[in-house]
Amino acid sequence: MRYVKVFFGFILLAIFVSLFILVPKKLKINNITCQSQFGPCNTSILGLIDKTSNGNKSLDEVKKELHGILANSILISDYSFHFQFPNKIEVNLIERKPKYALKAKGTDSYALVDKEGHVIYFQDLTGLPVLITTEPPPNVGETVSNKTFFALEVLYGMFSSYQVREGKIEDESLVIELSQGPKVIFPLEGENEILLGSLRLVLSKLNNDDQDSKIENVSGASIIDLRFKNPVIK
Repeated sequence: MRYVKVFFGFILLAIFVSLFILVPKKLKINNITCQSQFGPCNTSILGLIDKTSNGNKSLDEVKKELHGILANSILISDYSFHFQFPNKIEVNLIERKPKYALKAKGTDSYALVDKEGHVIYFQDLTGLPVLITTEPPPNVGETVSNKTFFALEVLYGMFSSYQVREGKIEDESLVIELSQGPKVIFPLEGENEILLGSLRLVLSKLNNDDQDSKIENVSGASIIDLRFKNPVIK
């Protein structure tokens, strides 16, 4: 009796292994859905995924194609997908989100950059703060230089604090003009939080009517230069 049970056990195991190997090769997928952390996936990603859903490909083929597409897309930082019987695959992914915008002087196209410095796509309009440079931005999938990324971070800090929407890289410096205020010059390296804190302190003193202020000759100041150990006001 024990041998009979063992025999049937082997039979069931063989059937299970056969199904595990053969079913993915036989099942045809004709329905692929996609969701991101923002809701339905954006049209660019859906366009890539739609290439795999013609209804004539097996589960195995679709899974391999999806891995290739999703793993190599700069628009996606992470993904997963699972099969739903009988013919559907559900894709879940985390899309890269643009945080900064980069634009070459004299051009109309904006390079959208994520929080890690990757250029994820180009577009003609943006509501993000824009850094204008003299050199073209990197291509999609490439990373901006350390100095450019530092300037983007400082500009974003200025956008958050003072609603500044534009900055320029000029002569190896970041130049930002405050609305109804002075022009601010930042270096392209250092500690961005320290620089922004220094600016807040300077602006506070500029707006202070106290005659004992340690900053002298500040009336009518048009430039705050933060490239030096001590801020220079002109």
